[in-house]
Amino acid sequence: MKLNIKNLLFQPLALHLATDGEGLHLSARECREILAEHVSDEIQLAAARGLVSLVNKPGDSEDHAVSAEVGVDTPESAVEVGEQQARQKKGKLK
Repeated sequence: MKLNIKNLLFQPLALHLATDGEGLHLSARECREILAEHVSDEIQLAAARGLVSLVNKPGDSEDHAVSAEVGVDTPESAVEVGEQQARQKKGKLK
């Protein structure tokens, strides 16, 4: 299955791929297509932090239905970091 990965930052971003130890270089706001098996923990963590967007490639309707049931697992530490940041933002009142 193929995924679209988009750099949501206004600066270049370099990430490691899960296979072959290769790197993925995205310029500012660039979108590329990668295979699902190339998604590393680093890419999942970047998606959880809002640095990149991972979206199923349009037109893969069969794969989309399967992935909706299974879902993409994020590392537990990424979930904890996201929850901690959300709690910090909620606690500040003006």
